[in-house]
Amino acid sequence: MSTPARHKDGEFRPGDRYDVPARAAGGGRLFYYLTVRITGLLLTILVLGHFIVTHITTDVAETDTDFIARRWDSVLWLLWDWAMLTAAMLHGAAGVWISIEDYTPDHEKRRRRQRLLVSISTLLFVLGLIVIAAAIF
Repeated sequence: MSTPARHKDGEFRPGDRYDVPARAAGGGRLFYYLTVRITGLLLTILVLGHFIVTHITTDVAETDTDFIARRWDSVLWLLWDWAMLTAAMLHGAAGVWISIEDYTPDHEKRRRRQRLLVSISTLLFVLGLIVIAAAIF
């Protein structure tokens, strides 16, 4: 199959077929694949536990700022929320990383997008840690 001529703006168009060389399957790709699967399972447990405690065992009418303050007085719930934040950030970042790898054929653009992803993910993770740390102090 031959590669069609690029359009005037040089971008790929939906429906066009391109010969894109396969990337070498290395340990990095397996790492991201396993990260998405493991954090997905972990998130299932953490989010369902959070949902059960917040919405089923506790009356929704009692879920107010005092409830949150009492819950965050416990080290267990701080660690639970930290684990949920960490798993969610890893899960989302690894999934987007795989998408960038799959859908960005240009090496330089791929690296820029991956650096941007790491920067945004780190910023959001640090903001989440600040919120959890604020409960401690």
